[in-house]
Amino acid sequence: MPAAEYTIGDSTLPISRPPHKVKLATFHIGKTTLTNAQFLGFIAADGYQTEAYWSEMGWRWQKTKHENAPAFMLDRLYNQPDQPVVGVCWYEAQAFAIWLAQESGLAWRLPTEAEWEAATRDAEGEAPRPRSYNTAERGMGAPWPVTQPGNRSWCGAEDLCGNVWEWTSTRWGRNWQSLDYLYPYHSGDGREDPSGSHARVMRGGSWFDPLREAHPANRGRYLPGSRGSNIGFRLVRGD
Repeated sequence: MPAAEYTIGDSTLPISRPPHKVKLATFHIGKTTLTNAQFLGFIAADGYQTEAYWSEMGWRWQKTKHENAPAFMLDRLYNQPDQPVVGVCWYEAQAFAIWLAQESGLAWRLPTEAEWEAATRDAEGEAPRPRSYNTAERGMGAPWPVTQPGNRSWCGAEDLCGNVWEWTSTRWGRNWQSLDYLYPYHSGDGREDPSGSHARVMRGGSWFDPLREAHPANRGRYLPGSRGSNIGFRLVRGD
């Protein structure tokens, strides 16, 4: 993703108003969401038992939950190697990114919601056609593998819209009901603070949700310690 000014937001979605431009530095975004096979590396590295990979609130969550794997890792409907890893909360996605950054020497992290949306839309603001999304209307009943021909955005990323919701780094608000970080997007107003237990923005819709949820400008959200069979993540890194 080249450094440029990108348009995000949409006038037809109340929580995504107004459409506006944001300046973004060059970044690389994962071609796909993280898969079950890829997440196994974190488990094998004792990621769930290593405090150094976790934020303060994330480690507090883990010490309470005593998890050792994503919620659906033993469910055959969701645990195929090339399916997106699901059943991971925001704290787990954040911990994985920190682990991978240390292992690879590359600055992997969760995308901001502005980066995520910019990756879905070309210079004219166009995203892949909705007929190629895996949403509830398709009746799949599960996320399809990342190798499934789905929808490819202009930058080459697959299935940004549909298949699974994707965690971003961005705060939504102090709780699920309270939208404290409105548009226009301003990265310096606290919404990209990784600390705390704020609800976090999710993007993209999923196999479980109706097509309208997969609109590229739609802003979903969930509590950072919550998991779902329709929630995964992908990573970005700087140039």
